[in-house]
Amino acid sequence: MDERVSWGRVLAAVTCAATVSMLPVFLLGAAAPSLGADLHVDAGRLGIAVSAFWIAMALVGLVGGHVAHARGSRATTIAGIAIAVVSLVGLATAGSFAALVVFAVVGGAATALATPAGDMALFSVLPPERRGFAYGVKQASLPGASLLAGLGVPLVVLTVGWRWAFAAAVLVALPALIALPRRLPRPTVRSAAEPAARRAARPRGLVPVSTAVALAMAAVSATGGFYVVAAVAGGTAAPTAGFLLALGGVCGISGRFVASWRFGTAARPLLVCAGLMAAGGLGTAGLALTGSTGGLAAATVLACGAGWGWNGLLTQDVVASHPEATARASAAIMVGAAVGGVAGPALFGLVATGAGYTVAWLSAGGCLLLAAAVLVVREARRAPAPVSGATGHHR
Repeated sequence: MDERVSWGRVLAAVTCAATVSMLPVFLLGAAAPSLGADLHVDAGRLGIAVSAFWIAMALVGLVGGHVAHARGSRATTIAGIAIAVVSLVGLATAGSFAALVVFAVVGGAATALATPAGDMALFSVLPPERRGFAYGVKQASLPGASLLAGLGVPLVVLTVGWRWAFAAAVLVALPALIALPRRLPRPTVRSAAEPAARRAARPRGLVPVSTAVALAMAAVSATGGFYVVAAVAGGTAAPTAGFLLALGGVCGISGRFVASWRFGTAARPLLVCAGLMAAGGLGTAGLALTGSTGGLAAATVLACGAGWGWNGLLTQDVVASHPEATARASAAIMVGAAVGGVAGPALFGLVATGAGYTVAWLSAGGCLLLAAAVLVVREARRAPAPVSGATGHHR
């Protein structure tokens, strides 16, 4: 396979596939003020619908990595894209809150297949020196979906209606299908000379990492799902809220790319992730304490740039540390993300309904700070190990 051609095509395909699979949940949040009026969806119900997406992602994610390894990354990626299209079309035509929940579940299943398959595909074609760049781009799909959803508010939702926003999102599937090569190699398995005990022990190290991811994603998913409706409730005009969410998406894309590209060779990349989570926690809490558009924009930049910026670096580190089981390692982290995605929007919606958005934003910021603490403790307890290889991974 020609690396000069294939790795770029694979990167484009899996990034678009990941983006289209995340669009259902972000569009639900961005279009909430409009669809809420049509389908009688309040903050509590929106939290249920968004959480349904993440519940499906968690449950299907338990087998998503195994499916990718068994069926291959290409077939699994195509399946994820197809299911995402079904979700978007279903949401565009939904006539009730129950239908929103059903097709949100379908969208979560799409992400659970597309994510580990995409990580497996990238690892199979990328040389080590390109992984920081590529994973930064690929993991920018989540803030990329937020960017598209935010732009969709003033450009589509408020002009031709929220249903057309979901319908237009289907177009993101086309470049994914066009760019995806007909054949993808499997990742090269590490030499059998490596002690089996070391390989067997590695998965245990993912438990605290997955826990930290769950806490961080609880805040991230709540931010993506409730940003617009919370800003509007606080007095911000809907078009302004949409553009600010798009600004957050741009910052999230930049943050993930820069973190993965700049710190991908760090000896302890998870400590960098902890720092980003902590900074993002302060920014997320700041969303509750600002009363002006300028202040809200500043908090948004920090909340999304740092609070969403850790994911690509963390994923790159975990996948590169498990070359013999890339999709399974990716799926393990994704399950943690999905658990946080389940709890975050549901709890945020309940807290916002009962105590207001100020308390809800402060709680979300606290989740990111706690996630940072978990990673710091995990790294402090792990004995130092020499760096090996060009990628700087050492486990």
